Amino acid sequence: MTIDWLQWWDRLPYVGVKGEVVAPRVIPLKLDVPVMRVRNRHTQEKLQPPPDSWKDLNKYPTELLRKIDRYLQRVNTERVRSSKRMAWVEHALQYACPAMRKIYSEHYKSEALPESHDRREGLVAAINVCSQLAVTYKRQLNEDFALPDARYARVRSRVRRYALRVLELLRMEQRLRAMRYQKLSEKNWQDCNQIFFALSQCEDIDEQQLALNCLQLLLDSLANEGARRASAMTSLNLVYLSIQFNGLFNINALLCQKLHVMDAQIMSVIDSITIIPDHGKALGRGKLLIYYGQNCPPYFKRQDEAQRKKQLAWLKARGEFCTGEALSSEYKLRAAIVDITPLDALLMNEHQKMLAKFESQDFIEDVKAKGTKNKYNTVADQDDLANLLTIDAMCDGLQLKQRKEEREYILGQKILYVYNGFMSVYKLLVDMAAEKEDANPDLATDNDLRDALAGRSALIAADLEANEFGQWFVVDKSEGGVHIKTRESEFTTALFIGQVVAFAYSREELAKPMLGYVVRLRRNISKEIEVTIRTLSKAVTATAVQSEFLSKNDMALPAIVLESDATAGRRLMLHHSHRLSLGTSVKTEQDQQQTDIISGMLKIQREFVVYLLDSL
Repeated sequence: MTIDWLQWWDRLPYVGVKGEVVAPRVIPLKLDVPVMRVRNRHTQEKLQPPPDSWKDLNKYPTELLRKIDRYLQRVNTERVRSSKRMAWVEHALQYACPAMRKIYSEHYKSEALPESHDRREGLVAAINVCSQLAVTYKRQLNEDFALPDARYARVRSRVRRYALRVLELLRMEQRLRAMRYQKLSEKNWQDCNQIFFALSQCEDIDEQQLALNCLQLLLDSLANEGARRASAMTSLNLVYLSIQFNGLFNINALLCQKLHVMDAQIMSVIDSITIIPDHGKALGRGKLLIYYGQNCPPYFKRQDEAQRKKQLAWLKARGEFCTGEALSSEYKLRAAIVDITPLDALLMNEHQKMLAKFESQDFIEDVKAKGTKNKYNTVADQDDLANLLTIDAMCDGLQLKQRKEEREYILGQKILYVYNGFMSVYKLLVDMAAEKEDANPDLATDNDLRDALAGRSALIAADLEANEFGQWFVVDKSEGGVHIKTRESEFTTALFIGQVVAFAYSREELAKPMLGYVVRLRRNISKEIEVTIRTLSKAVTATAVQSEFLSKNDMALPAIVLESDATAGRRLMLHHSHRLSLGTSVKTEQDQQQTDIISGMLKIQREFVVYLLDSL
């Protein structure tokens, strides 16, 4: 008779050093992993250790990541001993991390739309490898966390290390996706929250551990390359909060070149952020709520009833309730509260300081004093503006959003006619004004061709399929703006956050287009790019504007006048490089007799600035 001593050992209660016991693991851990399959012995070779040929691909990170991805797909779906699988994945990680860092460093400053072939292929390969590496660690976590106390006690340090690895890989995937204006999937959000809730009940989530060296995100540090690559310490709690904040801030409305600014602000106060168990009371300012198994970023207000039904249905689908057992209405909802007051205060202070600089800066007087504005000053000015816009978007991300206007969802394929870019919009308005005064048939013909091209998202089709979908289609619209999409190709019109656009729902309406700007980009997996445009005004006029200094030097600035509406008075839009200081007296081309004064800066974006005009 054979005695299973391991089974006997598992029945004994675990008592550690000085009476230490394993805390009860009430919350289970069932992370999302693919189903194992049996290898076909006749058609498929036996899975081998990682090949030595990976060494030859160090100079070609995209191709190396593709090979690692294909290898890990087999490792994660074929039946292999856990020890062997983890050894192979740890080996793959040593090759994958430097390759992903190279991809990130090479492309994080480039524009995301249109996206070059090399950028797309490199980022997609890196995202896939992040996902596959995380799957391996998730599978091992599922096995370890389900062990009896006696056996679990021997792998606790491994559980904490693997949990940290999963969160680090999720954070890197989140960052790589942000560069393509994509977000983490719902399943990844659920896994992230599961890990935190499950481990916080029985492990020290503040324990400092060695971080993955090549996945650190602060790539724009002023330190030298050696210092930036030096080993760093982190904790499960810090990485978890970083993921939550990166999801909270709308990365689809941030410049991908400035994501490191968001990192720096978060890391400066992350040690002051606290997480406490949910007390069930109303949430005050600066408090966020996260539910166990939640599939999205934190909430600003309670979702108790809806979240309870969702959580119970999710638990039932995962088999945590017996078949036929009723879902109890008294089931305790698991949730935690995050106090983000320190981050809120920091961002508001930074925003006020940076905005004051732009409100007081007189670009024209600066040019007058210096004679010229050198390239360094121009780059520095644009960099300061990008930093301001990033902080502004982060401040906006910490506020509860409530829709003011009803959306009208469009059935069918309604086309939007779009002109993008300040000077392109300005020229359109000038041409429309000239067309009204001069009924020239040749001019009308040119405008017909121009308007037809405005309905297309790409002037050149990549292929026949792209030609069919090379238009801007309306998804939904409201008084506040419009949401459009198009089939993406390498020839898609260049768009960026903060770009001026003029748009209309028909070619006839282009005679009086609406004015707006790009606030959000989103790329989905079906090769479509979605763009959200916020409306600034429905009545605009192109003009030229002069200040006293410009008039003396026989100069004028191209400008767009936004007529008064219910929410704001008469406004003036200039290109951001033509900013004027508050209190400047100006005259417009339409009314040289009337002198206006710039009384306030209403909005500043990457391409434009809008001022409020008051009559003298």
